[in-house]
Amino acid sequence: MKALEQCLPSIMNMSRAPRTVKKYDSAFCRWSKWAERQKVPHLPADPLHVALYLVYIMQDAKTVSPLVSAVWALSWKHDIQGYPDPCSNGVVKNVMQAAKRSLARPKDRKLSLSKPLLERLHRELSSSSLQDLQTLTLIVLGHSGMMRWDDLANIFVDEVAIKSSHMAVFLQVRKNDQLRQGSWVFISRWESDLSPVSQVEHLIEKGGHQGHVKLFGRIARVKGRTAIRHSLSYSRARELVRKALKRIGVNPDGYGLHGLRSGGASTAAAPGVPDRLIQRQGGWRSDAMKAYIQESLPNLLQVSQVLAV
Repeated sequence: MKALEQCLPSIMNMSRAPRTVKKYDSAFCRWSKWAERQKVPHLPADPLHVALYLVYIMQDAKTVSPLVSAVWALSWKHDIQGYPDPCSNGVVKNVMQAAKRSLARPKDRKLSLSKPLLERLHRELSSSSLQDLQTLTLIVLGHSGMMRWDDLANIFVDEVAIKSSHMAVFLQVRKNDQLRQGSWVFISRWESDLSPVSQVEHLIEKGGHQGHVKLFGRIARVKGRTAIRHSLSYSRARELVRKALKRIGVNPDGYGLHGLRSGGASTAAAPGVPDRLIQRQGGWRSDAMKAYIQESLPNLLQVSQVLAV
């Protein structure tokens, strides 16, 4: 029994993703230090003390995010320890509602990369340069696969299966993959210069990839020729996309790598692709993907057009 009891904390931590556990631990540590300074118990916590702690955070907070982290961390810690959740108390809930109202800020959503924009980027980046080929491949694959940067950054060449009709990309870890079984993303081959399948084929052929290496990486000189080696960082990938947009005369300030993901979802939604398929393609865990879809004016006008008499 003693040995099993010692294993319990690590087992309980496995109920959440490692990043989430780390975030909760950090937020709970801040609460514990505050509670220690105030000479009040941190576990189990008194709802009134939790409410006062949230008011304390609000005094310097720029957004509601640190308060949300504190509430989720406290709720989870109490849950795994078998204590009542202090954050379900009405006082705490009302403080959170007040915080959301007073700290609310409009979200700085990045613009979607539309299909016409992709066509302009293709015309600009269709050169013999390996760097341009990699940038274009990253853009069209991120768009058609509706991928996060973490997805794109962890694609391995030997886990890409290219067929005559489509391409299957295996992602070892994805946010909606709660059981960590891996996830396949399927992308159709079509007759177009913008086909992601063709772009990936060209990149693998020209990039000198060998073995279990990442599809996207830094450009280096290898035995007198350029090749892709090592990993590509988020900041470098973002810089490449921004430079590509500047080259076609587009201000890159409103765009980010997430614009590939929202652009793919918006393009797929326009002709009526079912939500469940878009959700599956982009790896969304819920219908929160609808917030990423930017509707076109013709689609929005359909709502009133059906009312015409």
